[in-house]
Amino acid sequence: MNYLVLTPDGVGSTLLQRLITMTLYIENQDVMNTHELTNGIKLSNKIAVKDSNLEYSQNLKEISEILINSQKQTTLVSRLAKYHLDSRKDPNNDCLDFYKFLNKFYEKKIMCVRENIFEYAMSWSIRNQSKILNVYDKKDRSKVDEVSEVDEKYFISKCQEYVQYINWIETYFPDVEKISYENIVKKSDEIIYKITGYQNTFLDKFSIPLSMLLSNEYDFLKNRGKNNLSNNHAKALTRYKILCNKMINQKIILGMPFKNTTLTDKKNQIKNFDTCLKSFYVFAKNHNWIDQSKANYDFWNEEYVC
Repeated sequence: MNYLVLTPDGVGSTLLQRLITMTLYIENQDVMNTHELTNGIKLSNKIAVKDSNLEYSQNLKEISEILINSQKQTTLVSRLAKYHLDSRKDPNNDCLDFYKFLNKFYEKKIMCVRENIFEYAMSWSIRNQSKILNVYDKKDRSKVDEVSEVDEKYFISKCQEYVQYINWIETYFPDVEKISYENIVKKSDEIIYKITGYQNTFLDKFSIPLSMLLSNEYDFLKNRGKNNLSNNHAKALTRYKILCNKMINQKIILGMPFKNTTLTDKKNQIKNFDTCLKSFYVFAKNHNWIDQSKANYDFWNEEYVC
């Protein structure tokens, strides 16, 4: 079974595809994470792999052919981000053919969403200032922490793009499984079981659940490497990171991102946070499917920020 993660980015899609890949790897499946499909993939040893150097040089038919020719015994975990397709500006008919192909090729299609769309747009706005798409180390964290204000016009544009993403999915990918970012990081073990059918993979491998590993990882990085973990949790986190690095070295995954910032972090860090929140409420009134009550709820810390 091949897995396709659909995303506007900024909704946990990078983390999710890596976790799916790691789960299958631990369960002794041949697996490859191609990451984004539309900015460079190639065949290596008859398996589709990432090649970012190709950027947008391939047309969509060429990308499809690479996937078709990838050996069938290796499971592919891939991502398709709408913003890459928007940037590529492929002919509409080519896009339609590509969507039809992907719907057939990938048996499992996952739509990544945010329950808190305000935080999604705020995360993107901080990205826009820091130029850090995902946090992979303490240096990335420091650059994110330096952002003190966001561009309010850019913030609203990301709200609008999220609505366009939802419309895109509903139009071209009717058979999808919806997974929220909030559940990816807080109910990780349940989500992995739901997607892959494998239960307790991380608990059996590392002696603590995946959700606890991700929580410990965030706390460790947020505390600048100060270890406040129990001995068992510290050992589990070390073993988890060793496996991540092993898979990176084998080029099965590109990297494993950390949880970036919580809503409380954003509230304390961004001086025009409240102004953006007011703008979001005005925007959301035009889309009755947006749950405004979640805008000021920090799901990570399980509390309202204001």
